[in-house]
Amino acid sequence: MKNLKFCISLEPVSFHNCTDVDFTLILEYIFPYPQSKKPVIGINGTSPGPTIDVYENETVCIRVINKLDVPSAIHWHGVRQLGTPDMDGATGLSQCAIPPGHEMIYKFQATPAGTTWYHGHLLEQLTDGLMGALIIRRRPETYADLYQSEQVIMIADWYNIPAHTGLVPYHYSPTNPFGLPPPPDAILVNGNFTQSVFFPVDGAEVIRFRVICATAFSMFTISIDGCELTIIEVDTTTTKPYAVDSFTVNVAQRVSFLCNLTQLNPTYTASRSKSIYIRIQANEAVYAQDVPNFIPPYENRCYPYPTFFTSLYLAFLSLDSTNSTPTYPASFATPILSNVTPPIDTNILDARPLIRNADGIPDATHCLYILVTFGVASDGYGAAFVNNVTYSSDANYMHMRPDPPEGFTSDLYEPLLYQMVRKTNQLAIPEPILEEGSECLAIQSDNNGHYLIPYLAVVDILINNTAGGEHPFHLHGHNFWIVSTSDYPEAETLYFGDYSIRDTVSVPAGGWAKIRFFADNPGAWFFHCHIEWHMADGLATALIVAPEQLLTNGYTIPQSGQKQCEALQRFNTTYDPVSPSS
Repeated sequence: MKNLKFCISLEPVSFHNCTDVDFTLILEYIFPYPQSKKPVIGINGTSPGPTIDVYENETVCIRVINKLDVPSAIHWHGVRQLGTPDMDGATGLSQCAIPPGHEMIYKFQATPAGTTWYHGHLLEQLTDGLMGALIIRRRPETYADLYQSEQVIMIADWYNIPAHTGLVPYHYSPTNPFGLPPPPDAILVNGNFTQSVFFPVDGAEVIRFRVICATAFSMFTISIDGCELTIIEVDTTTTKPYAVDSFTVNVAQRVSFLCNLTQLNPTYTASRSKSIYIRIQANEAVYAQDVPNFIPPYENRCYPYPTFFTSLYLAFLSLDSTNSTPTYPASFATPILSNVTPPIDTNILDARPLIRNADGIPDATHCLYILVTFGVASDGYGAAFVNNVTYSSDANYMHMRPDPPEGFTSDLYEPLLYQMVRKTNQLAIPEPILEEGSECLAIQSDNNGHYLIPYLAVVDILINNTAGGEHPFHLHGHNFWIVSTSDYPEAETLYFGDYSIRDTVSVPAGGWAKIRFFADNPGAWFFHCHIEWHMADGLATALIVAPEQLLTNGYTIPQSGQKQCEALQRFNTTYDPVSPSS
């Protein structure tokens, strides 16, 4: 890394006053693997970073100090940010990036409760390790009387070379004319490679596992040998207990489940094995390449963790807490569990919400059609399109292009949220219209990826995925109901009035998903595919929710936020953040 000399905290930024700071997160490069020279983005010296553990509705103050040599920011995935639209951590939408040598205090209400996470949202920094778990606990915690201990399983992709300086140039190069995403070289769980993670039982009969899929690209099927998995939470929604033998989780999704060891299949109790396998199986169909044998052109065989990708990650559940490995081989045929089956869809729609919405689920007043396609951009490289538009954001270094003559500009130093305040009536986005044959008002855009959403609108979004892989779409600032998908079309009528609530939906390959959300949170919010390479390809939109209501609520551009944008501008005059040092 280039040695930059700067002072931390010369000009701390606090968008909202905090009497006390609850957590301090220091972003810096670390080298956690002795065999590898790749810099990992650590938080307080580790990757994943420290788990942030708070209670629902608490006001949380988190100080983020950027000791990297490039700008950064942290997104608090799944947090609603009601009344704090500038705390979302989405550069270009809610804030300017934090320049090197600067810091920012994020202050927000911890809601909704559940299992979630925080991660980088700039320069593919998530791919290089900028992530950590965020647990928002209920008072009291639902089902707490059913388990004696809990564990976090945070799954990540490992790449042998840095994302922005090594993988992105390959992604957009003549050697990759179709823009195929680079496949990972390995899988990490809690920062460790396969067959190196032990979860001790420590005398517990029932363990709660919180699975967080924090990958850049991969999706997985999870199982534990001989153990029924009782799902009790999807994303941040508590569900009725739902027993399965395995389940699938896509990028950014989370699932909590219970493993009751008193009901462990007799095959394993009889073998007297001191541990059993936790199997984390990558879905190889996600990758365009034959990953077990594929050697990317940007790599060679000398890397410490070879590019011969092993799609099955094995962790160990240590039954006697001695960290012994299983006495049976991983190839041992696992028995078929009785009375349980895998969910029929990735979104686990059969896991029903524990609490039914007392007022039911409102009918849609507005609708938004999203067509996902991939093709070749005008520069000759692969690109993603939403309704024939590749999202452009100078602040995210995504397909930078000239600004339109009116309306929103893709400005490094003026986030969309600030533009909503400064030119509320000059956004150049048409109002929703009633199209012939439709029962809902059609949301309109400015043809640059910005969609105007009226305050308190109930919006149905139909995502039509023409691509060959599943796409995990995440909505910032809101949760949504999953109405149905092409994998489970009957869910719309089967679960009418009681749809599952999530913040990330897996849209089936070559299929569709229909979601519904209530636009009660004014601000500028990303709606995007959470695969890092597709986000870089421009597979994103910005939902501009209720600009007038934002002003009515009394929101003003914080002076500290403006100073941060000015600091970023000064930094960029002497350094190129698009091509950082390596």
